[in-house]
Amino acid sequence: METARAKENNKMESIYIYKDEFGNECTFLKEKYNELVCAIITDFFEEPLPDNDFRSDFLNLLNTLEDYDDVYIITGEMPFYWAICIIENRWTSNHLIKNMTSDLFMEWYKKYKQENGIISFIIGGIDEDTYVFNNDEGDKSIFLRGKYYEFISDLVKNFFKKPHVYNDLEYMLIGRLNALPASGNNKNIEQFIGKELFWALSVIENKETTTVLNEKQLQEYTEFRNEFFKTHHITSFITNSTE
Repeated sequence: METARAKENNKMESIYIYKDEFGNECTFLKEKYNELVCAIITDFFEEPLPDNDFRSDFLNLLNTLEDYDDVYIITGEMPFYWAICIIENRWTSNHLIKNMTSDLFMEWYKKYKQENGIISFIIGGIDEDTYVFNNDEGDKSIFLRGKYYEFISDLVKNFFKKPHVYNDLEYMLIGRLNALPASGNNKNIEQFIGKELFWALSVIENKETTTVLNEKQLQEYTEFRNEFFKTHHITSFITNSTE
């Protein structure tokens, strides 16, 4: 049973909103992160939840975040390592205890994420708005990936009238947009250009989907896309680097 000190320390806002090193507004689900660490202690290691100095320090870290460096201090360590340190009430070189293996933990963690709807503890955005690549003629072109992501979001919310939920496919889309290599070509962006409907529908369904729109819907989609281009003063998601 938790003491008054533990209960007081355990009070926290559910999320922490901050700017990352790219200036993106990000959300750290710190309450869910704390719940995971507690679950590792009580459910995976089957230990009582301690009320000790190390746990107080850990909760204090979560409650006094000031910037993205503080978030990195938390997430730079694996959650099970925080759990072990709390159990032992000290920084420790142990990686697992009670003869548990990493494979057992990953099996448990996969089930935990599924049961609790965890995709990521950090919800971020597009790191850089533009991506420079070599086109087929060898010239520099620019992929407006920030605008591309914004368009996918608009499709989900304003064209298909669906809530824009952070799920596996949303996580995949952001990850792929951010992971474009520093030096690339047309092949790097083939997964995006002309596949706007695929990504929007996949985010809605939370699975890769090949749903086809009827003729009327396609016409409405074209009008919606053209209006987006007009509003944002672009004619395509790709421009010449000299423009």
